[in-house]
Amino acid sequence: MRHLGQAGKIFTLTAIASVLVLSGCGSTPKTQSKPVVVEPTPIATTQVEDNVTPEHKLLEAKKTWERTRDKEQRDTLLLQAADLYLQNQQPVLAQQVLYEIKEDGVSGANQSYYALLVTKAYAGMPDASAEELLSMLDDVNDTGEAAFQKAELQTQLYTQQGNFAAAANSVLKTNLSDDEKVQQVWLWLTSIPKASLSTVGQTYPALSPFITLRELTEESASSPAALARKLEQFQQVYRGHVLEKTLPENVIKATQLNDAGANDIAVLLPLSGRLARTGEVVKNGIMAAYYTDVEKRQDEHLLPRLRFIDTNGVDTQQLLDEIGDTKFIVGPLLKDTVERLIPNLPIGVNVLALNRPEELMDSETAINKQDNNTAANNALSTSPNSALATGSNATVSELDALDLPTSLNYFGLAPEDEAKQLAEFIFNKGYRAPIVIAAQSSLYQRMDDTFKKHWRILNDRENKQRANITSVSFNDSNSLREGITQALDVAQSNERINQIEYMTNDEVYNMPRSRRDIDAIVAFSSPQDTELLNPIIEASLNPYDGKQVPVYATSRSMDYDSGKNQWRDLQNVHFIDMPWLMPSHKWESLQQEVEHAWENQNTMQKRLFAFGFDAYQLLPQLGMLNTLNYLSHEGLTGTLSLNQKGEVIRQQPQAIIRNEKVQMLSE
Repeated sequence: MRHLGQAGKIFTLTAIASVLVLSGCGSTPKTQSKPVVVEPTPIATTQVEDNVTPEHKLLEAKKTWERTRDKEQRDTLLLQAADLYLQNQQPVLAQQVLYEIKEDGVSGANQSYYALLVTKAYAGMPDASAEELLSMLDDVNDTGEAAFQKAELQTQLYTQQGNFAAAANSVLKTNLSDDEKVQQVWLWLTSIPKASLSTVGQTYPALSPFITLRELTEESASSPAALARKLEQFQQVYRGHVLEKTLPENVIKATQLNDAGANDIAVLLPLSGRLARTGEVVKNGIMAAYYTDVEKRQDEHLLPRLRFIDTNGVDTQQLLDEIGDTKFIVGPLLKDTVERLIPNLPIGVNVLALNRPEELMDSETAINKQDNNTAANNALSTSPNSALATGSNATVSELDALDLPTSLNYFGLAPEDEAKQLAEFIFNKGYRAPIVIAAQSSLYQRMDDTFKKHWRILNDRENKQRANITSVSFNDSNSLREGITQALDVAQSNERINQIEYMTNDEVYNMPRSRRDIDAIVAFSSPQDTELLNPIIEASLNPYDGKQVPVYATSRSMDYDSGKNQWRDLQNVHFIDMPWLMPSHKWESLQQEVEHAWENQNTMQKRLFAFGFDAYQLLPQLGMLNTLNYLSHEGLTGTLSLNQKGEVIRQQPQAIIRNEKVQMLSE
């Protein structure tokens, strides 16, 4: 086996020359370069003897060999010396001793101990292969203390690889306490995508009870009481298992939540003035969700009373007076109203604000200004304002200190979120050199900025020095065409053809060639501009290159009211959008009722309706979603979950335009 870390540099021990020990033992050392040693992350080791130094063991090994010529006994003492060096956090000296043992040959009886110590000595080193170290651990015995240390090392190495299922499986074999094992396994298992759990359970049967527990919590996401009852049954089924008496802390906390039995909900929306239409559409969505609950429960008396409060032209004190003693609030819809109201609400109020202040946003999605082009964009986007910075944070910390059953959450349809999701999707597909085309309006420039900032973060994770993005900005069809042709290098290619024709006086039969390093095109533009953009891109790409460059867009580039001509011009464009607007979804009956009740809703109104519908359905689940962050809600607007800031994170499905139709994509 190739020694890990070997790189051709002579190393000399200063404290004790183990080389001399081995040469005095009668073996002839080979002339070979020594390994380059780097300080690894220290890891707990087995105590050999109290008050014994590594140097004592080295000397004892030398004397033993001189007296008995017993190689196995000598090597055992040398391994103990290396072990003591590791205990003393001197991995460099341990590595040298281990290297010399390897050069002289490791006996079968010492192979397990040797493999364990080598793995300890090199685990955590930047140039050490986790895969090779894991392979070495196959030689370690699965008995006694060695088995515990083997499991601990496997946990560390699998974690370095990002294989959290294998790490969780290994944790269960360590000598950690039951509570430590459960909390660590649960942390990793709830970070694994839901779709992968079946495979994980088949690969690691020991994790199956934890997977069952996760599924159980997902089934009871809307009722802490139901979760508590199911947990009792779970513990009876898994009697004798570690989970019978030790449950994850957040699961226990979830069972202690009060069911969101709100009998009075205040909904704060602009119901008059210039945003009245926007507020009414959101209200329609909330009422539709309310009556959907009526049908499920078949008893109106079990549902809360909804009170709609008009926020238009009303100051903060008037809103507080209207809210009164109500403990559940949905809204406000407008950012500035959110910023004014939230810091002044009394403790104990549960809020699902329908917008969010800028300081809650991730640093890469912070924006510079708000798009005020339309009332709908005002309602569906987020822009910065530091007015809430002190009040909101103080309120949250005060609530945390009191540990009250109160939640403060933010739900918005911010365009920056879509730009960030698109960046992650494209990056995970393996694309690394996109052209990003953005219209020169505030909305699309914000999306452009967010995409590029997040793209740089994704590149930093791969230790790339630069984010390879080509930018195109336009304000009309002419600048759009010019920007695309320049970005694709088509204009320069045409110039080269013209120069050759001029120099030779002959016509050059050649096609302009586009750049071959570009692997994706991202568009942040209006539906109308995107319809113009896609044909220009197709015309600019050389069909003889044999390379298709995919075009990606967000929901802000889609308008479902333009007719079939739009889909013809958007052929092969990939995009993300709400499930509610996709051609096939699970709410067909609801869609028929909505179309009957509100005819001719345009695309923006459909999105606002879905927004209101999801807001109402999220309200009773907020406690569970805040406590169990891996839970999600499949809503009309996307797959919804909560982060640690209380923000609703929305993942939208992908689709593509083919044959003048929208087709869903499974990836």
